[in-house]
Amino acid sequence: MTPRNLADPSYEPSDEDFAELTHRAFADVRAQNDAALARIRAEIEKAREEALRAWTAAHP
Repeated sequence: MTPRNLADPSYEPSDEDFAELTHRAFADVRAQNDAALARIRAEIEKAREEALRAWTAAHP
């Protein structure tokens, strides 16, 4: 895609331009979401292990 002046109010992207702009804007969303889910799952697993250790220590 050739560079466009998106600040120019007279610029109207074609359907192809718009599709490419949209694709580029959201290209890394899935990877970022997957990374966030992996971090959350790791935090949950750590908290689960800590809770299990605490419970086991309190209930020998």
